[in-house]
Amino acid sequence: MKESVRHAVVLFVIVSGVLTGTLSIFICSAAAAELQHISARELKSLIESKSDILVVDVQPKKAYEAGHIKGAINLPWAKEISGPVELPRNKSLILCCDCTHEEDSIDVAKQLIEEFGYDSNHIKVLTGGWSGWVKLGYATEKGKKKK
Repeated sequence: MKESVRHAVVLFVIVSGVLTGTLSIFICSAAAAELQHISARELKSLIESKSDILVVDVQPKKAYEAGHIKGAINLPWAKEISGPVELPRNKSLILCCDCTHEEDSIDVAKQLIEEFGYDSNHIKVLTGGWSGWVKLGYATEKGKKKK
């Protein structure tokens, strides 16, 4: 699609979104398109090969303690994450939530990139999130992450 046509489509969607109240859905979808995604199968393979990654579960603390991907740490979603954020910058961060369209993971990713200066090339969102991981029967654990 030509650049001018693409911009016209985006402008139309934004204007129509303002008129219909669906602007936030479009913004979330646009943000999702900019981020890298990873499937549960790809993540499982990375974990098994002991790749230099960190799984970050962005669900509320109680949901995280009820069950999460084995080895994941918890950084609960917040409208505005208050710093400092103590996540490694030398590993790929895989963000996981249990939202229908990964919206909490996408929001946390945007905050990490825009507010805390994390490299977007080192952040991925787990497609299908927690539910997709569980549905495939992959390793989970309960309780707090031991430090």
